[in-house]
Amino acid sequence: MPQSSIPTAPASSPLADDYAAIARGDHADGARGTIRFAVSTADPAEGKGDLFVALGLARALRAEGWGVAMWPIERWAEDVPDDTTVLVNMIESFVPGLVPAGTATVAWVRNWTAQWATLPWLGEYDAVWASSTIARDELARVLDRPVEVVPIGVDLDLFTTDVDGAPTPRSDRAVTTVNFWGARRGVQDVLEQVAPAEPIVWFAANVEHVEGSAGVELRPAVSYFALPEVYRSAAFVVDDVIAPAAEFGTLNSRLYESLACGALPVTTCALGLDELGLTGVPVFDDAASLERALAMPAAERDALVERLHAVVVERHSFAARAAQVGPSLDAAVERASGRSGARDPLLRWAALHRELLRETERERDVHRSGVEDINRRLIISEEAVAVVDRSRRTAEAERDAMARRYDALTHSAEFRVLDRLGGVARALRKR
Repeated sequence: MPQSSIPTAPASSPLADDYAAIARGDHADGARGTIRFAVSTADPAEGKGDLFVALGLARALRAEGWGVAMWPIERWAEDVPDDTTVLVNMIESFVPGLVPAGTATVAWVRNWTAQWATLPWLGEYDAVWASSTIARDELARVLDRPVEVVPIGVDLDLFTTDVDGAPTPRSDRAVTTVNFWGARRGVQDVLEQVAPAEPIVWFAANVEHVEGSAGVELRPAVSYFALPEVYRSAAFVVDDVIAPAAEFGTLNSRLYESLACGALPVTTCALGLDELGLTGVPVFDDAASLERALAMPAAERDALVERLHAVVVERHSFAARAAQVGPSLDAAVERASGRSGARDPLLRWAALHRELLRETERERDVHRSGVEDINRRLIISEEAVAVVDRSRRTAEAERDAMARRYDALTHSAEFRVLDRLGGVARALRKR
């Protein structure tokens, strides 16, 4: 199929409005109580993965009778509202000291497992969920209560193989939606060297700072709600798992989302695939192995996708996750029901000081960014002055050379003879 089969401006899903409503807090009230998710942001436009995982599960829990809302980082220095039945924390830097004592707390360890395991207040949570059995075992070493394996999932209303019941045309090409947030991704070294039959279409955040290559067609990142159309148009989706996640087999949403849309993911991490029932997902570690995966015959690829797609639909939807965590949420609420008042004063102090430190770090970064911007401007100005100065010196040198040449000519014997002959000629013309 032609390159145009990968849309250059994929359309956003109509479900974007529903997600935005949950993020705004429009669905905070529910018959079973209110679950708030501690997240990095409540703005879907920022493209943060923790938010979309929280919104996906929240949407499924809403269908189970829960009220759902977000508790973004800019509010973490505030007391969590008393009407919060459960606080599900998605970020390891959140300190639960400002959560009411009667509110159940859940730590959902999606990645950065090693950092979570070092938190001195991890035991304060009423429930801890890990994204893989390896992560569960790591966390169990420091906890005196069971840890449940709760991988992330996919919203099957959003990520589908068809639109309005009709299948959409699919190319044979590969895409990747790995984001570049400033730190170099491991997959970038591979993408610089890969040479597939057709370039991999890379929808990259901060694409202007990403180095292109012959094997990659760079495009700006698209919104989360346009990803389904991108994945439905592709045969393969190249995935990259960061090292702290790969260590414990806590895999990406991209794995589930691409398969839900009927595209085959090709990933950098084999650990964790078996327990998810996704054995057979191609794995690469260099350009050659990626090229081999992308050269898979179409019939083989289609059969593999059909099998893996069925596993995702059956086991890995957020609806399935909501049903799975229902008993865990009920147990956490029961455990918290006997508490009242405020959290431990030391934990409250830690929460306030953690947010003070976060704000100090933010102001430092803003200040540093301002200083760096001033330095860049000074460098540009100095370079411009240097160019002008070089041009001035060059012009002065040319002027001085011309003056010396003129002086040499006017004082030469030849010039004096010619000047005298010119004077004689002028005198003769006057007669």
